[in-house]
Amino acid sequence: MNPIVIIGNGIASVSAVEAFRKHDKDTPIIIFGDEPYYAYYRMRLSSLIGDTPYLDKLYIRKPEWYRDLNIEVHLNHRVISIDTEKRSVTLDNGNTFFFSKLLIASGSSAFVPPVPGTNLPGVFSIRSLDDVKKFNDFISNKTQGAVIGGGLLGLETAWSLAKNGKKLYVIEGSQHLLYKQVDETAAELLTNLGKKANISFINLGQLSKILGDKQVTNIQLADGQTIPVEFVVFATGVRSNINLVKNTSIQTSRGIVVDEYMQTSVKDIYAAGDIAEYKGQVFGIWPVALEQGKTAGLNMAEQETPYSEVVPSNYLKVFDIEVFSVGDIC
Repeated sequence: MNPIVIIGNGIASVSAVEAFRKHDKDTPIIIFGDEPYYAYYRMRLSSLIGDTPYLDKLYIRKPEWYRDLNIEVHLNHRVISIDTEKRSVTLDNGNTFFFSKLLIASGSSAFVPPVPGTNLPGVFSIRSLDDVKKFNDFISNKTQGAVIGGGLLGLETAWSLAKNGKKLYVIEGSQHLLYKQVDETAAELLTNLGKKANISFINLGQLSKILGDKQVTNIQLADGQTIPVEFVVFATGVRSNINLVKNTSIQTSRGIVVDEYMQTSVKDIYAAGDIAEYKGQVFGIWPVALEQGKTAGLNMAEQETPYSEVVPSNYLKVFDIEVFSVGDIC
């Protein structure tokens, strides 16, 4: 019997495995993750800025959990192609694995707008544990920087940097912070608290270019304003990692298109989490990835179960207050 193969090692994968194993204890499961770590809480990354990451506190499940459930895990291995007819995946080392069913849960990558200067040393996006480590090394002797994006990740990043004594500029393209989550009154409260933490906010700001010779020295906005900075962090959203399936018969749009059972346009191939597009939406948030992974796992175990839609919710703690939002601002 060919195994269940899972591409990606995040919360969607973990919840899929747990759901599958409740109904099928015997079918082999193989997980491929392109990082050298077991699945961890990616949403905690911004809190590690200026701190030392401790893996035992970051892991969603301990390494022995995988062994106890008879899961074969290949860390630091990237799947580079999928053959839907042969029902196989090929890794970056040339090895090929065949599957009976496949779950694609390889998530998303940080979106960096195509502005001049993004290739300069000192420009970062934080999407992985290694990103945080590199960023911490770089900013250890820096004092002033910019965060591009005033959404959830942008505010969390700015707050972590401010607590580490950095002077910050947050550039937000919308009318106010957390434009999708809170109203103007709540945004004004957050702005005032942020200012007390040595953070300056520029709303309706558009980054034009990043300036510097050997590394970042300034950013320039569309209105011509130039701000001296030593580093830039992009918190401008994510894009689904769909390049892997571009040359296959798997249907994509913004993400991999799935039905209510998390099955793609190809039988026995499923998708969940940040890479999955359901009813025209890619949600990119933890609760949705967890529920979609669970749904995929149940259906791979022949437990016909439709996806139970999750109302989008977000929680963050910034400026020593807690913020919780449910749904979207209309």
